[in-house]
Amino acid sequence: MKLIELSGYSFQSRKTGKPFKPFDFSISQGDVASISTDSSGDALTFLKVLATLVHPLQGEYRFKQVRLNFSSYKNLLETKKKIGFISSYAALINNRSVRENLLLMSAYHTNVLSTELDQTAQNLCALFSIENKLALRPAALTGTEYRNAVTVRELIKAPEVLIIEYPERHIGFSNLEIFSRIVRELLDRDVGIVFVSEYKKFIETFSRKKVVISRGTLRTI
Repeated sequence: MKLIELSGYSFQSRKTGKPFKPFDFSISQGDVASISTDSSGDALTFLKVLATLVHPLQGEYRFKQVRLNFSSYKNLLETKKKIGFISSYAALINNRSVRENLLLMSAYHTNVLSTELDQTAQNLCALFSIENKLALRPAALTGTEYRNAVTVRELIKAPEVLIIEYPERHIGFSNLEIFSRIVRELLDRDVGIVFVSEYKKFIETFSRKKVVISRGTLRTI
């Protein structure tokens, strides 16, 4: 099944300052698309497009065959629950502790408010070495700890689509083997994945098709 399907889509290019030439793109269950680009800004904007954070200049966005209505953010909330976005753009709520950030995400995903992290969340916190940082607010975390907390938050959504910006930068090389194991588990569950990376090993391991973004155009090969 196609999870995300863009038809006749266009958004503003940061490289050219002009709209993208209308393009089609789709990602299916268990599919992995890597991005090759001459503009990291356009790559990030495209990832934000997939995460429903950028409104189209034209075209249709369908999630599991249902056309999205961008006229109000409320129309997009159910879709956002199903998309994980691991990126420099993603942020924690500053006036909440790490634990509260994670609990709020769990509650948002399950509609059940709890005072304790479930076992999956606890395991992820341990894997990314933030289990002793849960009482801290984001401002007290190191850069690595902050990015790891964002990663855990997005993974506990149990997303149907996972979008990743430069995992070698965001997650760090020291955590890439851990993260690669998680990616394999997600693929076993037919999660669709789109990522941009400069790390050849990660690309060669997971990429099944390539999205080429260049000079305000996008094509899939």
